[in-house]
Amino acid sequence: CNNAGIQPPASYLPADELPEEMWDRIMDVNVKSRFLMTKYCVPEMRKRGGGVIINTASVQGLQSAYDVPAYAASKGADLSLTRQLALDFAKDNIRVLAVNPGTIDTPLVAEAAAAKGLSVDDLRGEWAAAHPIGRIGTPADIAKAMLFLASDDASFMTGSYVNVDGGLMAKGAWA
Repeated sequence: CNNAGIQPPASYLPADELPEEMWDRIMDVNVKSRFLMTKYCVPEMRKRGGGVIINTASVQGLQSAYDVPAYAASKGADLSLTRQLALDFAKDNIRVLAVNPGTIDTPLVAEAAAAKGLSVDDLRGEWAAAHPIGRIGTPADIAKAMLFLASDDASFMTGSYVNVDGGLMAKGAWA
């Protein structure tokens, strides 16, 4: 699984205010890392007769929020790369898929709360209210989706993605 990703609170800026170094850092971690993992793991996967690559993208690759240009662009790139790699490696019995999390309860929630001057519980509540299911996700929610995608039950899936977002995309996100 390609699960590296950052969205530093200092990056919540419109494009004309975002430092170029921040843009580059987000692109390096969120996109280049997937390219490098693929570049160096695919030869080993070929030797083993195939496998599955799962990229952690984001619903922000489908529909953005305000003031996250680098993160949104990086997650859109993740989805495009997923489709491209699926085409390139299908002949090698390598499936490539992506999971698009909605808001997930990770340590990033505390960072975002601090940046917004809110308590973690207040921010969790605000974000939970934005999800039709009434809560934010957990890392286990994402892991279960990835386990399915990696399993033989998903053997006819490649080049596609699964939203694990509590219904966020069904309602048109938070923008």
